[in-house]
Amino acid sequence: MTTAASTPTRQPRGGLRSWLLIALLGGPLVAWAQAAPGGADIERVRAATQKLIEQMVEQGLLTRARAELLLKDLDAPVAAAAAPVAAAAGTAAAAAPAPAPVRVSYIPEFVRQQLKEELRGELAVQAARDGWAGPNSVPAWVRGIRFEGDLRTRFQQDEFDDGNAPALSVTDTNRARAVTLANTTVDRQRLRVRARLGATITADANWSGGIRLSTGSATDPLSANQTLGTYGNRYTVTFDRAFIRWRATPTMNVVLGRFGNPWVSTDLVWANDLSFDGAAWQWTPDLGRFGRGFVTAAALPVQEVELAGDKWLYGLQAGVQWPGSGLLSGRVALAYYHYANIKGRANSAGSSLQDSSAPAFAQKGNTYFNISSDPARPLLALAADYRIVALTGNLDLRTFGDKRLGLTAEIARNVGFDANEVSARLGTRVDAQTLGYQLRLSLGDAEMDAAGKWQAFLAYKRVERDAVLDAFTDSDLRGGGTDLKGYSLGGSYGLGRHSSLTLRWLGADALSGAPLSLDTLQLDLLMRF
Repeated sequence: MTTAASTPTRQPRGGLRSWLLIALLGGPLVAWAQAAPGGADIERVRAATQKLIEQMVEQGLLTRARAELLLKDLDAPVAAAAAPVAAAAGTAAAAAPAPAPVRVSYIPEFVRQQLKEELRGELAVQAARDGWAGPNSVPAWVRGIRFEGDLRTRFQQDEFDDGNAPALSVTDTNRARAVTLANTTVDRQRLRVRARLGATITADANWSGGIRLSTGSATDPLSANQTLGTYGNRYTVTFDRAFIRWRATPTMNVVLGRFGNPWVSTDLVWANDLSFDGAAWQWTPDLGRFGRGFVTAAALPVQEVELAGDKWLYGLQAGVQWPGSGLLSGRVALAYYHYANIKGRANSAGSSLQDSSAPAFAQKGNTYFNISSDPARPLLALAADYRIVALTGNLDLRTFGDKRLGLTAEIARNVGFDANEVSARLGTRVDAQTLGYQLRLSLGDAEMDAAGKWQAFLAYKRVERDAVLDAFTDSDLRGGGTDLKGYSLGGSYGLGRHSSLTLRWLGADALSGAPLSLDTLQLDLLMRF
């Protein structure tokens, strides 16, 4: 075996692979040939090796001059191996042959280094040819896009009480211009799905934006659920987020467009899936040892009306959030929500000029009156103003391990309700029922982002008839709306990374209106990404 004692010269391109192939293939073949019992086997191996070298020359992997050197080197070990084999053939009855020597092919360091450089160069050429992404080759705006979304399937069962009274569907009555009743007696089972896909785009330190696609109805702002069983049509997909955000300073930003809930709140005032149109401004000053403050102001169009005053929501909220010592954290916020032009206006005889004052969407519970001048074509509108003061707070206590005990409370009152004005509008005495509150207790993990994590929860809610606007409050408890008292309980369990199963039971009754009780079971399978 020869050694590389002298300084090696750089091999021509392609030679490295030939040396490697000879070392890996030719070496073991020759070693086997030297251990073979017959000279014929040696000749067969030698012929196979020569053929391999000739094929490498034909494919351009090896130059002719290099091939001649390899063939010359190949003759020496074969000849050396033939002599002992011939001698062994003459003494067949002698002792058993010695074990064949084990040969390990050695690749010099300079060969390995040159091979690495060749492979790196070839990969770079292939990357340029095939369009692979190299460092700094992806535009900055592409690197600033972050995708997120979720998929949820739900089994829902609604069980109505046998003593329920008929209930008017405000939205369906206004659309049909005929009295339309809601279902209050027939139990219902549904399979539902919700799919949402959004992208957040960061242009630079000051400017960003976002869009989100969602399933659901184009006429229901509260829910993105799609009920299964519509084989005659595909699911409706809409944009429920489209906004631009300007971060003026690290503690101040402005958002314009259609965006998520900017308020600290529960579903007492705002449903969980509700999005908002308009503009919002937020300031989050550092209060030192008192935590971090937050102030949010927003101007949000509710309904654009061409021939009458537009309907708007103006809101202002201030609060403080403190992280505590690690065991206890919390926040508290006080908000004022002012609806403008939300109250209905009765049409004069033979006129329909005030029809636009009726709501485009409603659930149930608020006080309504008929603004139509034609008794045969009813049109229902809100009878009161809504100016809501809401106090929201939550405490989060670390109990054992990383488990958290959470308490959330919210209380809201409609200070814009004028009982005398509403009574005059309806022609009968109407008492002010303008208070609502909710308490929620939870225990377990804060996020269901891994297998084995869990959370249990219990909530109680009591919402009087005109405490909040029924169009925007929770849509699950008693089928949505106000004038109710009830509870919800359940739990969530993590099935995997960002996948969880949630079981929830909800039950509620009417407060002051006609009897209406509903129990609901929901089983959700959720996957986030």
